[in-house]
Amino acid sequence: MPQWISVRGPQSASAPVLLFLHGGPGGAEYGPRRKYLRSLEQDWLVVDWDQRGAGRSFRGDETASTLSLDRLVDDANELVGWLCRETGREKVTVVGHSFGTVLGVLLAQRAPERLAAYVGTAQVVNWALQEERSYDWTLAEARRRGHSKAVAALETLGRPAQGAYAVGVSGVEVQRRWLGTFGGVSADPRFLMRWALSILTCGSYPLRAKLRFTKGMARSMELIWPELGRRIDFARDVPRLDVPVFVFAGRTDHITDLAQIEGWFAALQAPAKRLEIVDQAGHLNLFEAPERFRAFLESTRQ
Repeated sequence: MPQWISVRGPQSASAPVLLFLHGGPGGAEYGPRRKYLRSLEQDWLVVDWDQRGAGRSFRGDETASTLSLDRLVDDANELVGWLCRETGREKVTVVGHSFGTVLGVLLAQRAPERLAAYVGTAQVVNWALQEERSYDWTLAEARRRGHSKAVAALETLGRPAQGAYAVGVSGVEVQRRWLGTFGGVSADPRFLMRWALSILTCGSYPLRAKLRFTKGMARSMELIWPELGRRIDFARDVPRLDVPVFVFAGRTDHITDLAQIEGWFAALQAPAKRLEIVDQAGHLNLFEAPERFRAFLESTRQ
């Protein structure tokens, strides 16, 4: 299945390769990455990849047999191997955001010899538990604010089971809408809209891909989301990674909540590890605090 990548940065053979694994599933982040973190291209050979079923890689004929979590991990592994061959580097630094951290951790388990470091931002730990806590926080915040419309919508939706809502992925849209309104996605709710607009206003992204963006994300979520709640529990299944691990977290993140991240990170065994928490940032932390993230990323090279 043809997939789209962008490679931007210095031509120097000494420039390290940085592979960005976007969130979602299906939420290609080329626009936000270039808007808020373009400066990374000064020192890193930055690789943006629209995962199969996402962004410019969306075809419209994806099925459960061609788009799954295991297939995406296979793709990531193949892409890292290709990057090493094409660039002459032995290793690649991988940055995962949100759902991309699922791919990043599973990739680090499978091919540690190819990774210089794994960097997680908005790190997923237990998918089902994070969705339950996110729903609980949103409903509690709606009640605290006396927001009757939000309370009614969330109570009608109901709490997720195994990370999934009874109505399917449309339930995620309802919950995230109110979560973003109450500042649980980005510390400044207005930033969330600016972040979303950066996808639509990206000049080097074709109009056709922009128009099909949400359709691709909906299809990816439909096919992949249910298995994430059943399978992903890194506190249980990933006690060790044989690569340096760096995690960048936002204190106001109420999707991948900080308590889970801190618990997993404290117990994790790795050759080197570091956790940095940004007080005034949420789930979009690397975009909310781009200069701080850039400095954090530079520290992984030392």
